[in-house]
Amino acid sequence: MSHPVISAAVMSHPRRRAEAARLAQVLGRWHTRVAHDPVPDGPPTTLRTAWAAWSAIRPDATHHLVLQDDVELCRDFAERVESAVLEHPDTPLAFYANWDSWNGAATRAAALGGERWAPAVPGEWIPTLALLLPRRDVTALLSAAPPDEAAPEPDDVVLARELGARGRQVLISVPHLVEHAGHPSLIGNDGYGPRHSACFADDVPAFGDPENPGSRGGRARLPEVLVHRLRGRAHVVLTDPAGTAGGEPRCMSLRTYLGGTDMAERGLAHWKAARAELQAPDDLFWLCEELWYCAYLLGAHTSHPHGPPPPRLVRVALRSLVLGGTALPAAQRLWTEQHAARLTTLAEHGFAAGLGDRRTYGPPPPVPAERLAALPAAERIWQDPSLADAV
Repeated sequence: MSHPVISAAVMSHPRRRAEAARLAQVLGRWHTRVAHDPVPDGPPTTLRTAWAAWSAIRPDATHHLVLQDDVELCRDFAERVESAVLEHPDTPLAFYANWDSWNGAATRAAALGGERWAPAVPGEWIPTLALLLPRRDVTALLSAAPPDEAAPEPDDVVLARELGARGRQVLISVPHLVEHAGHPSLIGNDGYGPRHSACFADDVPAFGDPENPGSRGGRARLPEVLVHRLRGRAHVVLTDPAGTAGGEPRCMSLRTYLGGTDMAERGLAHWKAARAELQAPDDLFWLCEELWYCAYLLGAHTSHPHGPPPPRLVRVALRSLVLGGTALPAAQRLWTEQHAARLTTLAEHGFAAGLGDRRTYGPPPPVPAERLAALPAAERIWQDPSLADAV
């Protein structure tokens, strides 16, 4: 294609007018506009403002970027976005994913494997804090989802549905190019705890060949097994369960998953060695155990076809596993934050043990088809996180 032309908009509520104006000014090279909520006193929803922001695409633009007003940009953000568009000119690109989401888990797995892109996980919302769409996707979105008919729905759900219906695969940058600033939510999302990047670019060293963006290998692949923590508990999300209805992601507890492999005994031996030196309150010891097994299974599923990533990147990714999976209750969150460095080291040891077992014994085997059919849909864990403990 000819050289891409990017336009941009910041979706904003009047209460964050100053933050939105600052972002628009920083990104003046794209003639960035601010799109305010047209009904700021109406029922809380992101779709009204997102509609206005996507409608702000310039007539000459080949691509349109929409940012939310509570993001912080990485260094060289504009240059990195332009490079990404040149690399993937006909692909929807997201530059952020929450650290406790499935997409955050996919980002983390990609980072630990030395990859530069992670496909968005089917069945989850599309991360919309910083999303770029080719013009044809913007046109299709505005034609398919009039705000007066879909106002109660969040924009990330509408985008997931509309892009998915047309078979459009979203790629998420690794690392992420924006960070969530952590302002109080205007639509009631504070109950999920802090929402930050799974791997923010300014926190990690560059990796890959900047002169050859495609040098990290071919087409980005979604891991078949995602290791996910929600409210402290560990489980796996099976992203492509063949033989199930609709092929939608399924979930099972991490221990049940391990119990079906020969990793269970080896993992237990590693964990006993790790716990011998662990200092934690009796009522939070389980939290450390869940974290260690998460990191162990991550290591067992990680390969390095392009060579291992820098140690600093590994630590940042595992730190987001530590903090991103411990949102509630508040006492768990506070203790985890106070001991984040020590818990990240614990996760590093678990990850290294998993890597070592993979090198020695090979990757974990796939889940048998007869077990897959009985597993619940993974999306149900958002309403009941304890569900994964029971399967």
